[in-house]
Amino acid sequence: MLPPECETALQQLDAFRRGELPPDDMQLMRGHLEACRRCFSFKRHEEAFLDRLVATAKHCSCPEELRATIYRMIAKESRDN
Repeated sequence: MLPPECETALQQLDAFRRGELPPDDMQLMRGHLEACRRCFSFKRHEEAFLDRLVATAKHCSCPEELRATIYRMIAKESRDN
């Protein structure tokens, strides 16, 4: 079981990575990551995974039929809302 501050940090990690936390929370997260080896390690692992995912995706393309299906679904959802 993780300490409560680690639970909170890991729940907010994605928002932190995207810079979406309020300034005070960003500062708290930076402080926690500097002090907590476990959370810092998890952050580094997640960043490496996401970097690898982005790099891999650059070399892939979506089949045109699937792309058209997705666009139709988005358009339908937009009309329904």
